Amino acid sequence: MTALLVPQLSISMEEARVSRWLVDDGEPVAAGQIVVEVETDKATVEIEAPEAGLLRIVAEEGAIVAVDGVLAEVEARQGAVSAATAVVATPDAPAPRADPLVAPSSPRRDGPIASPAARRLAREQGVELTAVQGTGPGGRIVARDIAATSAASAPAVGAPGAADRIRAAVVANIAASWQQIPHVHIGGELAADGIVRARAVAPSELAVTVTDLLVVALAAALTEVPELNALRRADGSVERSDAVHLSLAVATPGGVVAPVLRDAGSLSLADVARERSRLVDEARAGTLDGRDLAGGTITLSNLGAHPVDFFAPVVSGPQVAMVATGRVADRPVAVDGLVGVRPTMWVNVAIDHRAADGEAGGRLLAALERRLAQLPGGST
Repeated sequence: MTALLVPQLSISMEEARVSRWLVDDGEPVAAGQIVVEVETDKATVEIEAPEAGLLRIVAEEGAIVAVDGVLAEVEARQGAVSAATAVVATPDAPAPRADPLVAPSSPRRDGPIASPAARRLAREQGVELTAVQGTGPGGRIVARDIAATSAASAPAVGAPGAADRIRAAVVANIAASWQQIPHVHIGGELAADGIVRARAVAPSELAVTVTDLLVVALAAALTEVPELNALRRADGSVERSDAVHLSLAVATPGGVVAPVLRDAGSLSLADVARERSRLVDEARAGTLDGRDLAGGTITLSNLGAHPVDFFAPVVSGPQVAMVATGRVADRPVAVDGLVGVRPTMWVNVAIDHRAADGEAGGRLLAALERRLAQLPGGST
């Protein structure tokens, strides 16, 4: 038997509610197949079967299960297959996206099939799922169907009570992080000529932002300082990630959320711009899928759109680092013994001191400055 557990998605998360099983007790499941939806303090999250076999449900719908508590067990059986043998894509997931795939083995038929984002919108807007015509693959209800059905199509994040719940969850996570994580902050003023040049040569149709360019440079810089692209586990061990899953701090009416731009180091600037735009739009509309909020390995918070030069971020456990950036601005600097003017940017790295020292933050700043100079557009 292999246990299917409740994952810890934030340092303040203590439990989750089982909202819907997608397969029945005793049914066969494929490895990687999404089998259950659970509600956390921030989102509805889909959880996959850890291996192929027969599903034995332990926690029924409506049950409250603690982090690392058992939701179900999977009994291995001979001849089991993986989810890759016959799948359809998750309906709300745009390409390119490395989300798990949903195997089409018998879903429960005790109600309409809907995505987590659609269910959350329906609850906030008072829409009965039985009254909605699904337009997703196989008739699955997706978020756009709820918006089309609702007489008042206000975004979920603006609905009464929704913003308060998001803000409460954000505050709880920040408070827990500040109380439990010994922070060290390393900051510096970096040359930002590369950002200015790269934006100047970027195709206008891409609508490239400073954040997009920071994502590209930061993902590359982290290959030189991999100890900061990591998670600190409950047992105190630190697990480095081979891929940079970059959480992006996004301000919404209910507070800051941090959707994840997955495998940022493998994306082109165009891919980054498109996916960042999607994540920001859905964050502000309140339609993020739970998987968009899970799995980040480091966070970037850019307040450069405001007259902000420098701020001290709070590490969002179990991540071990967060990068905060201010505005790009022309400032006086010393150049060859003379005072000149060039664009610079203040960058501050917050580190969980239990996982890494401040020296790692210094190396990340140096690597980031080099990578900024190498952005598309060329260095001088």
